[in-house]
Amino acid sequence: MADATFTLRPIRPEDYPQVRSIYETGLESGHATYETKAPTWEQFTQAKIMETVFVAVENDNPDKLLGWVAAAPISSRSVFHGVVENSIYIHPDGRGRGVAGALLDKLIEVCQDLHKWGIHAWVFPENTGSARLHMSRGFEKVGTFRHLAKMTYGDLAGQWRDTDIYEKLLPKPGEGGEDGEETDS
Repeated sequence: MADATFTLRPIRPEDYPQVRSIYETGLESGHATYETKAPTWEQFTQAKIMETVFVAVENDNPDKLLGWVAAAPISSRSVFHGVVENSIYIHPDGRGRGVAGALLDKLIEVCQDLHKWGIHAWVFPENTGSARLHMSRGFEKVGTFRHLAKMTYGDLAGQWRDTDIYEKLLPKPGEGGEDGEETDS
């Protein structure tokens, strides 16, 4: 991305007010999450796999965040340690500039480096931009949870919402590539 006007880097604690603000913009849309408020920094760091949290910053103003990406465990059960759920939120100033794609590409790369083997994205069907982004990076829609939860805020408050599940399978640790040699069965 030679012409990029932004740079990706790991999150820093001082970034969190902007990360929170970008998240709250997503909340206001009513099509980003069931959550009703942003977590504190402490809650955020406990819920996310911090090695996966990256921000996009303006090249000409590195104090301005354009978006962020993170992964969280899908379960506390150890057998599922290699599967994560992603979150990606983009500031309005970052839209249409390749920020979301660059952040998602970075997350995929880091998850592979951390020996994860699957990334899930839970997307409201109305959030067509997120669905297109994920599909452009090889995620496949694997199902829809019908009436998963009732919205408590926004234009759809009081309505039961469906949630589409997208999945990207990564190379399994120890099966070919840098982590090991492939074996014939």
